[in-house]
Amino acid sequence: MPEGPPPYTGGVIIASAAKDYRLKRYALVGILLIYGLLSIKDGFYRYPRENAEAEQKYPGTKPPHPGFDVQLNQGLGILLPPLSIAFLIWCLYSSRGHYRFDGQTLTVPGHPPVPLNALRRIDRAKWDRKGIAYVDYQFPGTSKSGRLKLDDFVYQREPADRIFDALEAAMGSPTVSAVSAPGIPPAAPAR
Repeated sequence: MPEGPPPYTGGVIIASAAKDYRLKRYALVGILLIYGLLSIKDGFYRYPRENAEAEQKYPGTKPPHPGFDVQLNQGLGILLPPLSIAFLIWCLYSSRGHYRFDGQTLTVPGHPPVPLNALRRIDRAKWDRKGIAYVDYQFPGTSKSGRLKLDDFVYQREPADRIFDALEAAMGSPTVSAVSAPGIPPAAPAR
């Protein structure tokens, strides 16, 4: 009788980037970009013009845009457009590709394909609350190791959860369910 859980027979599971994750990021980028462009218009053109017109019509009175109104809008106009583009690039990069599990190999963007015999530990400390799990791996016979992240917020929830459940079942007991105290390394995985 073989030891451990039975082999996974559920077929290939693929979790692509979650559409709602990307759509919300696109909306946020659009808002930041539009606000930045409007700040350029106000800070460099409209507010200085209105202040100059008010000074000509009513010398010595308080301008319609006093204090830091002009400088704040100029700063936001300079910062927000490039920051919104950088944020878009980061969001697209962090949700690129897809997770794929075929029963023998886990493929995650940014990591080589990881066979089941290379998996060492699953850190599920954030899984129940946030849907984030870290999977440590080390390829047999080499010193090449790494840590990949499964996130069911960035990638489609249902397939990502199925991949996590299949990995946990395949690994059996070497999971970590709580974070170690600061300065104390986590317990070594069971062998």
